[in-house]
Amino acid sequence: MVLRISRNILRTEASRSLSTSTSIFDNIKLKIASALTSSLSTTDRDRLLKSLNINVSMQDQQHLDNQHEENVQQGKINNSIGEAVAAAIAKEAAKNKTLAEKQKDDIWKQAEMATMERVKNDLLIQERKLAMERWQKELEAEKKRVAQEEINAPTVEGDGNEDMHHPVLGPTVVDLGYKRVHLASAQALSSIPIWEKQRVYRHDRAKGMASDKMKSLELGLPGIIAIHESVDGRLSILDGQHRVGMMTILQGKANDGHLQLNLNRILVEVFPQSSSATDDHAKDIFTEINKAEPVKLVDMPGVAKVQDRRIINDASSIIHENFPDMFKPSQRCRPPHLNVDNLRDSIFAAGIIKKHNLKTKNALLQWMLEKNEELGNRYRKDDSHPNVSETAMAKAKKFGFFLGLDAAWLYE
Repeated sequence: MVLRISRNILRTEASRSLSTSTSIFDNIKLKIASALTSSLSTTDRDRLLKSLNINVSMQDQQHLDNQHEENVQQGKINNSIGEAVAAAIAKEAAKNKTLAEKQKDDIWKQAEMATMERVKNDLLIQERKLAMERWQKELEAEKKRVAQEEINAPTVEGDGNEDMHHPVLGPTVVDLGYKRVHLASAQALSSIPIWEKQRVYRHDRAKGMASDKMKSLELGLPGIIAIHESVDGRLSILDGQHRVGMMTILQGKANDGHLQLNLNRILVEVFPQSSSATDDHAKDIFTEINKAEPVKLVDMPGVAKVQDRRIINDASSIIHENFPDMFKPSQRCRPPHLNVDNLRDSIFAAGIIKKHNLKTKNALLQWMLEKNEELGNRYRKDDSHPNVSETAMAKAKKFGFFLGLDAAWLYE
C-alpha cells in the first residue's frame, strides 16, 4: 500500500510542479502590470516593468515558464502574503471535486485581486523612486545654474513632505532614523512579499492562528510587523509573515461585517537600507530580531545553500500535503506525528542532501518515501517496540506513515 502511495505521489509531482501557482501569478502579473502602466511614457513604463522582473515581450506560456524558471534560479520570485494565501486556498479548492465551478472561479478572482494589489503597490513604490530620481536631477541642474554650494531643494509636489507618507504603508507615525513606524492596513501588508531568505510561509499555521484569534478578539493584535526597505524602495516582510497571513484570512470576515477587529491600523516598523549600508543589511536585521526566537538552523541566513533549502522545503511540503493527518502545527508534537519545520531542520542537520547526492526535490521525496517503506515493513514484521506506544503504532499503520515514530531513519 505504501509503495502504491509513493508511486502516486511521484506521478502527481512529475505532472504538477509546485511552481504552477507562481507561474499563474506571473501571467496575471503581466496582464495587470501592462494595464496599470499603459498611461505612462514608454521609457518610464519599460523601467517600471523591468524593475518588477516582468518581460513585456513574453507572448506565450512557454516563454512565461522560461522567464519564471530563470527568476527562480536568480532568487527573484517572491510572492506576497496575499498571493500565498490565495494560492493555498486555490490548491485546496482544486482538490475538492464537489466544489461548484462558480466557487472556484471566485477563488481565482481573489487570487487575481491579490496579485493586482501586489503589482499596484510595487508600481507605486517604483513611481516614487522615479519621481525622486527626477527631483535629484532637477536639483543638480539647479545647483549648476545657481552655482552655489548650498541651495534650498525645490519641491516636487505640494509641500515636499512626500517621505512622511508612504504610498503603501501610509503616514509615518515616527521616524527614528534607523527605522520608521507606520500604522498600515492588513490589506496593504498582504501585498508585501516575504524576504527571500525568510522561513517558509505555512498556510495551515496561519489558518490555526486565525481560528485562535476569533476566540480572543478582545486582545487585539499584539506585536509588531517588521519590514525591510531596500535602497530602491522595495519592501519585504522580515518578521510576522504568519500574523499577516492570519490577518489576510480574517480580512474576509471583516469585509462581511462579521469581525469586530480593526485591521486598518496595524503597527509596523520599517528598517530602511541606506546607500552606505552593506548588502547584508536585511540579514543583519533579521538575525537581530530573531536572536531570542527559536529560528530553525535551515532558516538562518547564510547557513543553508539556497538550492538545498528549496529542495528540502519542496519535498517536505509534498510529504506534508500527502500525509496531512500525520503532521501537527506544534513543534512539540509527539510520535507518530511530525512538524514540517522540525522535519525540514532535521533533514538539513543530518546532511541528507550531501550524503546521498540529491539534486532535486523529487530525489529527496523518493528517498523519504523509500525510508518510510522500509520502516513500515520493519514495524509490521515486529510489533515489539517498547519506545512506541500502541496508539502511535496503530495510527502510523492506519495512514501508512512511519517517519514520525523515531528519527533514526535520518542517520541510517
